[in-house]
Amino acid sequence: MANIKYFADLADRVVTFDRVDHRRDGAFGYDLDTKTWIKTTRKVEYKSFASRHECDDRCVNATGRVMKCECSCGGKNHGRGVCSN
Repeated sequence: MANIKYFADLADRVVTFDRVDHRRDGAFGYDLDTKTWIKTTRKVEYKSFASRHECDDRCVNATGRVMKCECSCGGKNHGRGVCSN
């Protein structure tokens, strides 16, 4: 079974959300640090029994609606190389 993780790429950090609120204009996660709702920028499917190998270019430059991850980053680095933020 896989887990879905949601991320928001901000200028100063990456925020990880385990659950999000799906609204008409996208998925939003609640940031406990700033106590605000933030629109997610990436969605990563992380396998429950992942191999946890070291991240590489396939991870950082991943694209697609739902990226799949087995890396030690837990999906945090997936798609960061191609994000617009």
